[in-house]
Formats: sequence, structure tokens, C-alpha cells
Amino acid sequence: MKKKLFGEVVGTALLLYFGTGLVIFGNFNDLVGPAIGWGFALAVLIYAFGPLSGAHFNPAVTLMMYLTKRMEATEAFIYVLAQLIGGLIGETLVVMTYKSFLRGTGGIWTQEIAKNHLNSTVFPNISSGVAFLTEVVLTTFLLVLILVLNHAKTNMYAIQSPIAVGLTIAVLVFVGGNLTGASMNPVRSLFPAIYAGGLAMQNLWVYLTAPFVGSVIAALVDRYILDESDDTINIAS
Repeated sequence: MKKKLFGEVVGTALLLYFGTGLVIFGNFNDLVGPAIGWGFALAVLIYAFGPLSGAHFNPAVTLMMYLTKRMEATEAFIYVLAQLIGGLIGETLVVMTYKSFLRGTGGIWTQEIAKNHLNSTVFPNISSGVAFLTEVVLTTFLLVLILVLNHAKTNMYAIQSPIAVGLTIAVLVFVGGNLTGASMNPVRSLFPAIYAGGLAMQNLWVYLTAPFVGSVIAALVDRYILDESDDTINIAS
């Protein structure tokens, strides 16, 4: 279990540190950098920590694994706790670094946070209902992909799983980045919002609930579509 805990704590910490950090310090003006950065970061972290813990880094992934009977309840709870600890560590490192950076450049914390919200996930241009639906759709697609890559009958591309997940994250950020920030992960949204406050906290509930709805939908897809024992899948040569 200690290898799994190490993988989830450190992996989640680095996901927050790399992901939110690259946007804050990269000063991007469009979605190209953030989308590619998040995708590459996750792919690298899956390669690094997948053999240790399965590289969940996301309570929505862990819930889906529990609902599809790939994990026991106790183990799932420990995973989520590890992800919360890792997320706190990772975002704290980002904040410490950013404060030092602002001191060195003469920037003012309150002014900069008002602009970038510490790369929190916000949706100033759409309603909360549409934001919720967007996050459900994005998360569900990601989780179904993970299920397909992990399923006994559909895992013929499993060796490329880190690349597949990374590319998927990049695509989903391209699609949803300007709408909701494309979180798909409660931990990814929680800690930047806590440190940034303000707008990031106002609708945090969307990001703390929508991904779990995606977990339930993905589990239903697994139960009623992917887990058909009489299906035969052939790949055309």
C-alpha cells in the first residue's frame, strides 16, 4: 500500500504543481500552451506513477474504479485522501513559488490573482447549469476512455494508455478550456480556488459534483455496454 500512497500523493502534487504552475508562469494568451502542457504533464506522470498506484490523481477516477468493482471501498477512500494531501502540497508549492516570483518582479498578489485566479477553473461566460453539463460531458468522456483502455476486451491499445490519456486531456482542454477551464477533477479545482478565493470559490460546487456524476455515468457505460460477455471485437488489418 505504501507504493500506492506514494504514487497518489506525489503524482497528484506534481499534477497540480505542473498543471497550474505552467499556466501561471507561462503567461499564455491562448489555449494551445495550457492544453498541450496539461496533456504532456499527465502523460509523463502516468508513465512515472502508473506502475505504483495506477495513476488516478483524481477522486472521480477512483470513484469510477470503485463503482466498477475494480477497487474495494477502503482502498478507494485511502486513494482519495492521498489525492487531497497531494493536491494541497502541490498547490502550496505553486503559491510559495508565485509569491516569491511576484516579490522579485514587483507584482502585487491581489492584482495578479484577480487576473489569473491561480489558474482556478471558472466560467464567467456561461450559466452554472451549462458549466455543470460541460464538466459532466468532459469527465464522462475521459473516464470512458480510461475504462476502454483498462477493459479486458478493449485494451488492445493499453500500452499507449499514457499517450492516449494525455492527448485526450489536451483535446478536452481545447474544447472546454474557455468554457469551464476543463477541470474534470475535484482536486484540481479545489486547492487553486481555496488559495485564490473570490470568483473561484463562488461556483466551486460545480467542480466538486459534476466529475462524480461523470463517474456514475461511466460506471453505467461499463456495466451495460462494455461488460457484455458475448461481444467480440475485431480490429481490421
